[in-house]
Amino acid sequence: MNSNQFEYMNNNGGRNAAAPGIALPNPGEGAAAYPGSANQNAGNSSRNMPVVPLPNPGEGGPVFPGGGNDTTPVIPLPNPGEGGPVFPGGGNDTTPVIPLPNPGEGGPVFPGGNNGTNNMPVIPLPNPGEGGPVFSGNNSSGFQGTIITVLPRPVTPCFYCNSSSYGTIRFLNAAVGYNPFVISINNRTAVNTLEYAEVSEYGRISSGYQTITVAGRNGYIFISKQIRVTVGATMTVAIVNTAGGLDLVEINDAVCYTPMGGACIRACNLSYNAGPLTLSTYSGNVVFSNVAFMEVTNYVRVIPAHYDIYVSNRNEALLSTEITVRSGSQYTVYMFNWTESPTAIRTLIIEDRK
Repeated sequence: MNSNQFEYMNNNGGRNAAAPGIALPNPGEGAAAYPGSANQNAGNSSRNMPVVPLPNPGEGGPVFPGGGNDTTPVIPLPNPGEGGPVFPGGGNDTTPVIPLPNPGEGGPVFPGGNNGTNNMPVIPLPNPGEGGPVFSGNNSSGFQGTIITVLPRPVTPCFYCNSSSYGTIRFLNAAVGYNPFVISINNRTAVNTLEYAEVSEYGRISSGYQTITVAGRNGYIFISKQIRVTVGATMTVAIVNTAGGLDLVEINDAVCYTPMGGACIRACNLSYNAGPLTLSTYSGNVVFSNVAFMEVTNYVRVIPAHYDIYVSNRNEALLSTEITVRSGSQYTVYMFNWTESPTAIRTLIIEDRK
């Protein structure tokens, strides 16, 4: 705390001098006032210092903190709702925290916890729905993102089989703001519960045009749409938000061949309101530029290693995550919303092991 924020009174160099206090203001005029003391006579008062000027009512400004033996005023308090530094209260540490924001404005905050021993603020919090850096919790690296590993299965269940020719399908829920879905194929339940940011296992489905229905647990139908299943094809059907509700996106999960122990990676933008998104590695050896809504890039072969990945729009960086690429795997990095804000983007990385 900077001592020049405060004015102290010292008459003739003595702390016990019987000097009068500085002038009190007219009511409502503000200015400096005597803080008062438990021992107010001139001979016994240990801290006969006036506080810095008090404000007019409702104007904010520095005030006497009250309580305890330390009569040093705190740094200026703001007008109600204006934010600014405040006295943290509690404990033996009377150091004010760094400025608090107005409600909804974000900014650095005091993390609390650890019995006050760790007073380091977390990195700036965003406005609600705006994304940006947040405290990572137990993940010390601070990266955000989820990785789902899908292991190969010798026999996949049958979602809908009425012929001897079929393809393979799974479902991804990338729609924010909805309760879990029930997915049916031609009025036959294929997935009983599909949570947000969850992917189902693969299942066989007869080739040809099949009707996919996405409903709530109460039976309300959100969307019913026909898709075309090619014989021998493997695909992911993603449920996504649109400006008018929900839609289904068909994603071809063709095998990416990785000779000599390599791996493959691609990107898919499932955010309808974020605009084109760019995904790149820290080293810059992998860049998927301006991936449009519902677009799936081609696979790029990469060397098995640890990669830091960054997602940005045309104006700013939105998030970072990390991935450890393993030999013989192919990865799809899905980018979609975690709130309805255009900049609130998250990733879901699906690793398909061969």
